[in-house]
Amino acid sequence: MRERRRFHRFNLQGRVQLQLGGKCYEFPAADISVNGIGVMLDVAVLGAKPAGEVGTCVIESPDLAAPVEAYVSVMRIRRIGQQHLVGLRFESISDEQLRIIHAYETLVEVRKAKSSK
Repeated sequence: MRERRRFHRFNLQGRVQLQLGGKCYEFPAADISVNGIGVMLDVAVLGAKPAGEVGTCVIESPDLAAPVEAYVSVMRIRRIGQQHLVGLRFESISDEQLRIIHAYETLVEVRKAKSSK
């Protein structure tokens, strides 16, 4: 399958706190890009894809300079074996929060360049 993403995703170790549909969840982070965050679940916690609902999320990781907060919506839920990969798209995120993500992407690229030498 051809990748349709405009922005590269970077693996991210951390956790995502999500408030959606009046409920609070906490998931392990899978990956991040300037468009959104991916989380991996063992069960279908969210059920079917919530149609058009916007929630808030806080992303925390030792690799990020600070927690990232944004409004998100569920872009897709894809089953991968026994797990579900949930893509959360950033609906509203500040420039400051985007700078934190860009700094992480730069850090990952520098690490890759050093390890390939």
